[in-house]
Amino acid sequence: MRVGKHTIFMIKFITDFINGEIERYFFDLDYSAYVIEHFPHMEYENSELADKFAHTVDRAYELGTSPGLSDEEFRMEIANAFNEWLGEKRPNLI
Repeated sequence: MRVGKHTIFMIKFITDFINGEIERYFFDLDYSAYVIEHFPHMEYENSELADKFAHTVDRAYELGTSPGLSDEEFRMEIANAFNEWLGEKRPNLI
């Protein structure tokens, strides 16, 4: 799968959140700014992957910010969407 540096940035950022390296508060502070900054470039790098991001991870983020969802439930929603976004086609980032 072809991914560029902006897609890789978002993959690493979301992975850090899923793995508990970033708290929800800081994830919330950065997420929207990173999407604004990186998503247009993600569309250029791989438009299908960017579209799938919008329909999985970004949708989960928008739904997950509703009141009443615990931090752990939110983390699980993002993790599920992340897995749906990349599925078996995860790029080797190392």
